[in-house]
Amino acid sequence: MKVLEIDGNCTYFVVGERKVKPEEMTREDLLLLLSNIYEKNESTEIPAMELLESIKNPVEKEIVKQIIQKISEFKDNVEDIKQEIESQFPDIEI
Repeated sequence: MKVLEIDGNCTYFVVGERKVKPEEMTREDLLLLLSNIYEKNESTEIPAMELLESIKNPVEKEIVKQIIQKISEFKDNVEDIKQEIESQFPDIEI
């Protein structure tokens, strides 16, 4: 599952079936993106920071870098988060 597409001069986060420009990301979009990563952690493709250097707009580049950094940290911790939830709430199926 891709989280980011860079198509020429256009950069989009892939949120469900939609493509969202970084400056148009809402809390709901970010929540849906993180939810998808939580559910499909193994298949999530985080772009390399080198790829982000190809973004021409410096403001857009900074927004994307910050979001990708947080998404990457979340992806790295998904298994720990799942284990913590399962231990604290064993009756709830995830």
